[in-house]
Amino acid sequence: MHLYDHPEPGPKVGVSRQRDASHADLVAAIKALQPDVLRGASDAQLGGFLSHATVRRMRRRKEILRQGEPAACGFIVIEGQVDVTFTDPDGNRVLAHLARPGEVLGEAELFSGLTCAASCTCHPGAVLLLFDAALILRHLPAELLLRNLARIFHNRMIRDNSMHSVAMFYDAAERVRVHLLSMSSADAPEVQISQNELAGFAGCSRQTVNRTLAQLRAEGIVEMGRGTIRVLDRKRLVDFRHSDGPVAAGAPLVARFRATVPPGTRQPISQMPQA
Repeated sequence: MHLYDHPEPGPKVGVSRQRDASHADLVAAIKALQPDVLRGASDAQLGGFLSHATVRRMRRRKEILRQGEPAACGFIVIEGQVDVTFTDPDGNRVLAHLARPGEVLGEAELFSGLTCAASCTCHPGAVLLLFDAALILRHLPAELLLRNLARIFHNRMIRDNSMHSVAMFYDAAERVRVHLLSMSSADAPEVQISQNELAGFAGCSRQTVNRTLAQLRAEGIVEMGRGTIRVLDRKRLVDFRHSDGPVAAGAPLVARFRATVPPGTRQPISQMPQA
């Protein structure tokens, strides 16, 4: 899907949309992604929101939100990837998350009025749907928006708690595997990430990542490209055995982790409690 091929302006929220992408195309793309922030919206509500949101194709790597500064907008990733990075007071920078299509970013800052908790930098070719708080409040009922935001925060808590568990109880090679699984999917098997970035995610050295990826590539489980890693066999990535020993004790948890926190988790939600 390449509906949004257009010049890249700055990340300013506006009311224009792409001349070369029809409104129907945009609605169809968003319905296919099912972003949690818009879950449950009627066709009329969704159409009204999308007719005033702004679509941007970013032709180069670009910072959209900056840690410590107010959020100019919130956005939904339609295509491509967005790096979410955190820098501590000592200047240490860590890649905290790799956002993919269907994910929303910046909404917590928009509605809280707080500065950005992390920086968001899009990859070249990423397509983003930008919005501000007033726009989404105008088109989504408060009860629906509250439920959707709570769902997003709940899924993030599951993801973060799972990552804490992985960091504490998995060895380095297991952590590399888990992150490859969590950053890819059957529909989107290719991850745009360098070995240095993957090492940062896994909390290990680049040499460990290189050695683990070499094993996986030799087994035909992954394929390496320039700045990309493609997962060829997800099942074997879960079950991968080190050449020098049996499956690590954490291997079954890899599968459970992947099943628990897939991109755009689609767990059923019960009716909101009434006041």
